[in-house]
Amino acid sequence: MLRYSHRVLRGAGRRAACDLCRPAAREATPAFASSLRIPHTPSQVRAAFPEQLRQRASSFACSGLSRSKATQTRAFSAEGGKFGEEKDPAAAAAADGGTIEEKTEEQEGGENEVEVNKEVEMLKAEVSEKTALAKDLNDKLLLTLADMENLRERTRRQSEAASKFAIQGFCKDLLDVADNLGRAVATVEIDADADEAKVKAMLSSLHEGVLMVEKQLASTFGKHGVEKFDPLGDEFNPNSHMALFNVPDGNKEPGTVATVMKPGYKLHDRVIRAAEVGVYQSP
Repeated sequence: MLRYSHRVLRGAGRRAACDLCRPAAREATPAFASSLRIPHTPSQVRAAFPEQLRQRASSFACSGLSRSKATQTRAFSAEGGKFGEEKDPAAAAAADGGTIEEKTEEQEGGENEVEVNKEVEMLKAEVSEKTALAKDLNDKLLLTLADMENLRERTRRQSEAASKFAIQGFCKDLLDVADNLGRAVATVEIDADADEAKVKAMLSSLHEGVLMVEKQLASTFGKHGVEKFDPLGDEFNPNSHMALFNVPDGNKEPGTVATVMKPGYKLHDRVIRAAEVGVYQSP
């Protein structure tokens, strides 16, 4: 360090001497150097300009020491911050291969990439959830459509069966009436040699059987809502009566049913067959 300071001082003295000699040298040529007595050697300069040389040397020495201190400081900083000195962020970033702005941009880019990855994962999870939900709803829709098709087909078959076998119960009840009617007919035997008493007995038995069949038939009709009506003596009603002829009679009120050719029938208060009648009229 001491030797370095001496070298600085000697160099500063030489530079000061040169600076002091330059003005005189510019004003005088070498031919007149000796006559003008311009100093050329360092010893002559020191003898000619003692005070100026001292001031200039001190200033050069201070500037040289300052430059050497700055150089040493940069060297210490580059070596890793000796003597407890802190590293400069810009210098550290430059030593690592980039500026502070570049490092900041890299950090922000890394953070943005992490956020983008998180959002992508969230979107993938949401898409997977929605896909599973759509698949479940699609399966439910297909099952519902299949159930509706089965219900439609089952309803069609039931409708056809209902229209085809709607009178099944009524026909089943009429079977007993047909059996009784067959028994009544079987009691009558045609015999040319039969006497009168035997014929009366057979006819009486047939009559009883027919009455029984009629009674059972009326019971079967009533069971299924079929009702027989006889409008004899009632006022003529075109909704439930069918007039076949007129009976002139001044003693009866005109428009009254005089005779019934066929009785009428109703099914649950609906006329299924109108009664065929003859109606009184004024002569």
